[in-house]
Amino acid sequence: MSPDPRKVNRRRFLRSAGRWTAAVAGVAGLYAWRIEPHWLEIVERDMPLANLPANLAGKRVVHLTDIHVSRVVDQAYLERAFDQVAELDPDVVLVTGDLMTAKATEQIPSVLSLFNRLDPDQRCIVVTPGNHDYCRFVSQHGVVSSLFEQLGRMGVHGLRNQRMEYDGLQIVGCDEWMAGRFNIRVALDEYDPSRPAIAMTHNPDTVDYAGWEDYRGWILAGHTHGGQCRLPYFGAPIIPIRNRLYTAGEVKLDDRRTLYVGRGLGYTRRVRFLCSPEITVFRLTQMA
Repeated sequence: MSPDPRKVNRRRFLRSAGRWTAAVAGVAGLYAWRIEPHWLEIVERDMPLANLPANLAGKRVVHLTDIHVSRVVDQAYLERAFDQVAELDPDVVLVTGDLMTAKATEQIPSVLSLFNRLDPDQRCIVVTPGNHDYCRFVSQHGVVSSLFEQLGRMGVHGLRNQRMEYDGLQIVGCDEWMAGRFNIRVALDEYDPSRPAIAMTHNPDTVDYAGWEDYRGWILAGHTHGGQCRLPYFGAPIIPIRNRLYTAGEVKLDDRRTLYVGRGLGYTRRVRFLCSPEITVFRLTQMA
């Protein structure tokens, strides 16, 4: 008895579909592993600030986050990214944490080498810590102190619940929430709401904490890596924050405050899908 041609065709179709599915999955996996993690996007946008002095109008501010200098992230890729930042010739570079992923201090020389490529004598560079900078159990406070001390000798400003001035612009830097060091009230102790400001915090969930009530301006954050892998129509299935509105990009918090969450440069696992790494370039403008 000859086989039913309908069943034969069905089996052939299923085998063919299975092979195509495996091939597509393999290509997508290779792309997410080898290509997109280093497919760097430069995002350019305006940053309107109230009461911006004329001398600051048009200044360029680069935001970097989640560099993750480590044995996992290719150092040559990070060097190319920092060289791109230097070529953009920004006036200010703001880095919102996770400079490295380390057991202790072993990655500090590599971090210093990267920041040296930005010519700290030529521009204002400000960093705040992230959870990975505090290393194992987010508890090695001495490692962050050593990292920031050595960066300071290069001319890089490290802020941990502190405020500084750049030509009339207030820059507020928060310490890391997961390390139990975040304190926005201390960071804003001498803040003047009548003058323009940019705040830096690693974890965007911290903008929902009490203490921001008098703050007016932009808040830069990271931590999420943009979700790192995003699905069409569904977005990022896994993100390390509570408020999913803060996954990536610009979020208007109210008529006084705007949050921007960068997708980051590095990773703890080499995989990105529909969520490429990012260098963000802001142009300071007067708020209409």
